[in-house]
Amino acid sequence: MNRRQVLKAGLAASAVYSPWMIARAQARPIRLGIIFPLTGAFAFAGNAGLEGFRDAADWVNDAGGIGGRRLELVVEDDGYDVARGTAAFNRVIARERADEMLFMYGSSTGLSLALAPEITRLGLPYSATSFSNVLANPERFPTIFVMGPTYNDMAGALLQQIRRQRGRGAKIFLVYSNTEFGRDPIPFIKEQSARVGFQIVGEVVTPLAIADATPIVTQLRQTTPDFVIMQGYVLTVEPLLMRAAREQGVRSTFMGTYYSAEIALIPRTGPAADGFIATYHNAYFWDTTVPAVEQIRALRRARGRDLSYRTTYYMGSWMVADVLAEAMRRANAAGRLTRAGVIEALDGLGDYNAGGQVRNMRWVDRRLPFTRLWRANVRDARFDAITDWVDGRRV
Repeated sequence: MNRRQVLKAGLAASAVYSPWMIARAQARPIRLGIIFPLTGAFAFAGNAGLEGFRDAADWVNDAGGIGGRRLELVVEDDGYDVARGTAAFNRVIARERADEMLFMYGSSTGLSLALAPEITRLGLPYSATSFSNVLANPERFPTIFVMGPTYNDMAGALLQQIRRQRGRGAKIFLVYSNTEFGRDPIPFIKEQSARVGFQIVGEVVTPLAIADATPIVTQLRQTTPDFVIMQGYVLTVEPLLMRAAREQGVRSTFMGTYYSAEIALIPRTGPAADGFIATYHNAYFWDTTVPAVEQIRALRRARGRDLSYRTTYYMGSWMVADVLAEAMRRANAAGRLTRAGVIEALDGLGDYNAGGQVRNMRWVDRRLPFTRLWRANVRDARFDAITDWVDGRRV
């Protein structure tokens, strides 16, 4: 090459590799840590939730990332075990840079409560699959956000429905798992029931999964409750109990919270699922009137991915990732794409509704207390909405 050719080549290279493009290419990623049960009893929910996060990350990155920085997932499996989850958290924190790891998402109430003091010390923004009342405490845990109503709020919505259907004197039977998840709203249910004139006629505490529901059904037949509230399961007890109860002539209305609102409950339960009532605060994948559903379909269509039904666990993860991405965009625009800046941006999201997946992002003690009630429709194999948004703080 002669001197003129060399100069022309250099000018062309400087145009192609401008300082802006070089900076963008070298920009460090933003990392979102995820600890999920990818093995064990709840692996079906954990893997579905992870798929939601992965699709949402692709959606964010296809649109240019966060200020040109890619959103990357750092994934660990805890098998729904607190000790494994704690070890996974410590590995991630030791390995990742604080200016890149800007958010952590955990797998359970038990893990979240175990990690909460360290999360607070690190100033690390955090949320989880948990909707624990204990975590919704910004004074005690100033970096933790509950991305939905607490279990108390969900229970409050169910108690409002009981009041509408039966009124004072309604008889309630409680069935819940011997976990932080299961026990969380039980004191609230008992306290509020006494206040409004409901009777708690029995309660049974079980492991996360059971092989035989006969002992519980025997108590239901003896106490004849109007309503049975099940809490602390992810389809591990509800189908078995409802089938056995209907076979033995129990006519009570069965109820559950967010993790019982998955469509898989219907085929697993069969005709006994008809009329089951659950709280659920995100969108179902079949509801194409919700913008988030159309966003998901467009993303999956563009990438040649299956467009069949995605679970509630998937939808919840997409909603969390959508909210985080919006908060990070705002933090970046303010020049504060840091852990503290993300917390500040999350606090200020206000009327943002994640493509229609939540009512809004107006926090009340770092949770979103509104949910909706849905009734299982066996004929159509779906859940039908029976209320608009319900304020779970009211009973």
